[in-house]
Amino acid sequence: MSAQFAIPATTFVLRAILDARLKAAYAPFQPPKVSVEPPPRPPAPPSGNGQPILETAGLILYMHHAGPNPTWRNMYDPHVDASGKPFRKAPLVLDLHYILAAQGADLEREALLGIGMSAFHRNGIVPRPMIQALLGAFPPPNNPQNLMDKLTGEPLHDPTSQPEQITISQQPVDVDLSTKLWSALQSPIRPCANYLVTTVFLDTGEAFPVQPEVQSFVIAARPVPDPDADPAGDALLSTEEEP
Repeated sequence: MSAQFAIPATTFVLRAILDARLKAAYAPFQPPKVSVEPPPRPPAPPSGNGQPILETAGLILYMHHAGPNPTWRNMYDPHVDASGKPFRKAPLVLDLHYILAAQGADLEREALLGIGMSAFHRNGIVPRPMIQALLGAFPPPNNPQNLMDKLTGEPLHDPTSQPEQITISQQPVDVDLSTKLWSALQSPIRPCANYLVTTVFLDTGEAFPVQPEVQSFVIAARPVPDPDADPAGDALLSTEEEP
């Protein structure tokens, strides 16, 4: 997985899962949108005696934290070949923490949260063919105009670049942590659930430089174990050149 697209490609797939579930649940009505932005502040109340502005219904899928996966961390760092030579560094393996929140008026917020939670519950382990289909539905343009135009070309479904499947699991969060999170977001608390999405592999793109092969070696000895002594006085024991 490329370092620039592994995380947003995962969020893209999660949002597509939510969009599909909302479309099915709201049919034949227009489904609300799924935002990946931080939870917004509520609309300002109108001045005078006007009616309060109702909040637009929708789901919020916000990735607020990325941490190292404890199982994969430094498991194979560095990668070595059959002869024991390092050839590249291990990928950065991350667990992504998301908040799924619902906004809207009256009880529609609770309905939206239930729809979103059921969508993630049905896809606790996201199948590779589903990932390929969701990303393949929006192929990258032939002439991308910006970096994110190439997002859907990320091989999130390919086991060679993504060894583990993407899993979605709900995480219990106590009132204290939830309060701190919403305070940091500077947004009023909304019906929400927290999820752990694992595991995402980021290729750091670093490779070890090719080391020159040993062409010859010399074995010598000195009577005094002085590392600063002149090697010209060492007694030559053996010398050999590699064929």
